[in-house]
Amino acid sequence: MKYVLIAEDDPANAELITQAVCDNLYIGCHVVQNGALVPDAIAARRPDLLILDVSLPGLSGLDVFDLVRSDPAYQGIPVLFLTGSPQKAEAAFARTGTHRVMAKPFDVDELVAVVDQMVDGRLAA
Repeated sequence: MKYVLIAEDDPANAELITQAVCDNLYIGCHVVQNGALVPDAIAARRPDLLILDVSLPGLSGLDVFDLVRSDPAYQGIPVLFLTGSPQKAEAAFARTGTHRVMAKPFDVDELVAVVDQMVDGRLAA
């Protein structure tokens, strides 16, 4: 089963993302609400996709992204920034290669399509 790690501090958004992904796709999901928890969550189980918000307590989504990209063991994990600050996420990607940015508020059907494609490696950017 494919697995998605979601880093989202807003409980309502986390629930919406989880329901959209898990109800529409055969994908396991795990949510962390603090960016500082992401490295341990990745070490415990490598996700097929990492969904990050930019504004997280502990470590920001940008800091988490930089940590993941600096670790050779985790560089291949695709990242989807789902954020109210898409410009900040796009700037991070400009430094490191292609991934995907979606702005909040987001369209649930589009999110499901993007996640489906990213976990299967069909969508790089």
